[in-house]
Amino acid sequence: MPSARGVASEQATPVLEDKIYVAVGKDMKESQSKLVWTVHQLGGNFKICIIHVLVPSRRIPMGGLGAGIPASSANEIVLREHRENERLNMHKILDNGLLVCKEMGVRAEKEFIKSDSIEKGIVELIHLHGIRKLVMGAAADKCYFKRMTEIKSRKAVFVRDKAHLSCQIWFICDRHLIRTREARTVQAVAGVPTNVPFPTTPTPGPGKSILSKSQSSTLPRTAKLSNPFQDILRRAFSSKIDQGAVMPMASSSDSSPEHPNAASTLETQDTFQELKPVSTSRSDLPQLIQPVYYTCQPSISNSLLEEELEKVKDQLDKVMEELRSAQEQKLQLESQFAETNQSRKELELKIIASDEMLQTFKKERELLQIDLENALQKAEEVSGRKGDSSGTKYFSEFSMTEIAEAVQNFHLSLKIGEGGCGSVYKGFLRHTWVAIKIMKFPSMQGSQEFQQEVDVLSKVRHPNLITLIGACPEPCTLVYEYIPNGSLEDWLRNSNRAKQLPWRARIRIAMELRSVLAFLHSCKPHSIVHGDVKPGNILLDAHLVSKLSDFGICRLLSSGDRSSNNTTVVYPTDPKGTFGYMDPEFLVTQELTTKFDVYSFGIILLQLLTRRPAFRIAKEVQRAINAGTLEAILDPLAGEWPYKLAKELTDLALRCCEMSRRNRPDLRSDEWTVFESVGASYR
Repeated sequence: MPSARGVASEQATPVLEDKIYVAVGKDMKESQSKLVWTVHQLGGNFKICIIHVLVPSRRIPMGGLGAGIPASSANEIVLREHRENERLNMHKILDNGLLVCKEMGVRAEKEFIKSDSIEKGIVELIHLHGIRKLVMGAAADKCYFKRMTEIKSRKAVFVRDKAHLSCQIWFICDRHLIRTREARTVQAVAGVPTNVPFPTTPTPGPGKSILSKSQSSTLPRTAKLSNPFQDILRRAFSSKIDQGAVMPMASSSDSSPEHPNAASTLETQDTFQELKPVSTSRSDLPQLIQPVYYTCQPSISNSLLEEELEKVKDQLDKVMEELRSAQEQKLQLESQFAETNQSRKELELKIIASDEMLQTFKKERELLQIDLENALQKAEEVSGRKGDSSGTKYFSEFSMTEIAEAVQNFHLSLKIGEGGCGSVYKGFLRHTWVAIKIMKFPSMQGSQEFQQEVDVLSKVRHPNLITLIGACPEPCTLVYEYIPNGSLEDWLRNSNRAKQLPWRARIRIAMELRSVLAFLHSCKPHSIVHGDVKPGNILLDAHLVSKLSDFGICRLLSSGDRSSNNTTVVYPTDPKGTFGYMDPEFLVTQELTTKFDVYSFGIILLQLLTRRPAFRIAKEVQRAINAGTLEAILDPLAGEWPYKLAKELTDLALRCCEMSRRNRPDLRSDEWTVFESVGASYR
C-alpha cells in the first residue's frame, strides 16, 4: 500500500488555469517553500497571485523580553507608527515572494486584506476574488512533523470547512502535500447530476461592474439649421393651420399649379434666404413676407394675417436685440484679449530680466562656493599639521533644549517629512534655518545608523553632498542644512514641477549625482557606498542644485585594490535599501561593492530621461531601443530632447543597469565628461 504522502502527491496535478493563489505568512522561508512547490507541482503557463492577511497586533512592543502595551491604550502617534511598520513588513513579505517568482520565470502579482484573524481573511479573499485554486499551509505555527498526514493547523481546518465549495485547496507542509480539498459545484453537493460546466471566470469584486456595449447610446442626427426668421414663419403658419384658419387644399389631380401650398412656398423662401442675407431693418419685413402673404391670401383673412405679422415683427425685434447684445459681448472679449496679450508680453520681459539676474546670482554663488572650499581645505591642512589623526570634523553638538526651542517643541506645522528612519522638522537654530531629523525608537540598530551618518558626514564635504551641521546624541538627533525645494522624487512625480525641469537641468542633476558618488567611492582609506541612492534621497536647493542625503545605511569598504573596484563587504543581516534600485547581483551574493551605487545611478538616469517608475524600467527602455521607438518614451515635459545625446545617455544608463556588476562602467571614467559640459550650460 502506498504511503499517505505518495497518494497525496499523485492528486497534486490540477487542470491548468490562468491564476493560482498562494497564501504566505510572516515566515519568509516557509512562504518561499510554498511558491517553489506550486511552480514545480503545477507546472505550466499560469500566473501566481500571492495573498497575505494583515492582522493588526493587539499589543505594541516597547522594549526587550516581550514587554509591550495594549494597542487600545497606546499613544496615537506611537500606534500610527507601529501600524505603518506592520504595513511595510507586509509589503516586504509580498515583494520577496514576487522576487522569488521572478527568479523562477513565473508571472506573479500580489493581493492582501486586513482582518482580525488569518483564517477569516483567507475565506473573505476567496469570496471577494472568486478564487478557484489555492495553496496554503497545513501545519500549526512553528510546529509541524515530517511524517504528518493530517491537517494540524486550526486556520487550515477553518478554511477547509468555511471556504466556498468551488475552490480547490492544496494543504502543504515542508514542500509536501498533506491533503487536497477538491472543488465541488452546487449541483454536485445537492446530488443533482448536470453536465453544465462551472464558470471559470471570477465574479467581479466589490466596487467592480461589467458594462455591456448595448448600454451605450447614440446621438440623434442634427436637423438642418435655418435662420431665425424662417423658423418664426414656420411656427406662425403651423399655429394657424392647427387653429383651422387655413382652408384645406384641393386634393383632386386637376388642381391648378398656379397656387402652390404653404410648405412648398416656405421651401422656396428657405432657398432664397440662404442666397440673400437677412435684413436687419423692420422696413424690409413686408418684402420678405410678401410671397407667403400672397400664397395664403385665398385661405387666410386679412385681419388674422395682420395680427400674425405684428407678432412676427415683435419676435424679430427680440432677435435683433439679442444679435446686438452678442456683438457687444464680442467687442468686450476682443478688448480683454488685447489686454491679456499685452500683459503676457510684459510678463515675458520680466521673465527675461529675472533669468539674467539669476545667472548673475549663480556666478556669484559659484565664486562663494570656491572660496568656501578653499577655506575648508586650509582648515583641514591646519588641523593635519596639529596632528589630528582622527580626521577633521565639521559639526557641533547641540543640547535637547536647543533642539526643542528651534522646532517650537516639535510643533506639527514645522514637520516637513516622515519616513521609516524618523521625522524631519524645519527649525531656526542659532540664527540659521536648519532641518532636524529625530530618529525613531532609539535602539541598537537606530544608534548604529545615527553613528554611521555622523561618522561619514562629519568628515567629508562635497558641493553635492548635504551638509551635517551638528547632532544631539540623546535622543539621536541630526541637524542638517535646510534644503527648500524638496526631493527629486517630488519633482518627477508632479507634472507641473516636471515641466520646470528641462532636459539640460536633468542632465546637470545626473552629472552632479555622478560626481558625488565618484567622490564617495574614491575616499581614503575606505571607499564609501551609499547603499540607498534614489530620487527620494536627492534634495534640490533654491537653485535646483542636487544634494545627496540619508547616509544611515552606508558602508565603508575594506581596503584592497582600489583601481579594480572589486573591494567587497558581506552583509551579516538582511539587505537594506529600496526595491527597484537595489543591485540584483547583491541580492544573490550578499557582497557589497561600489557597483551597487552604479546600478542605482543607472535607474535614476533612466527616470530622468523617461519619468517612468523604477520597476522594470531598464527592460522597457531596452525594448523601445530595439523597436526604434526611443523618442516615444522620452519625457515630453522636459522639452525637445536632442536625440543623439539622449541615445548616448540611455546607452550609458543601460550599461549601469547590467545584471552583472563586471559589465557596469566606472563612474570615475572619462566617458562621462562630455555630459558634464552639457549640464553646466544650464547654469
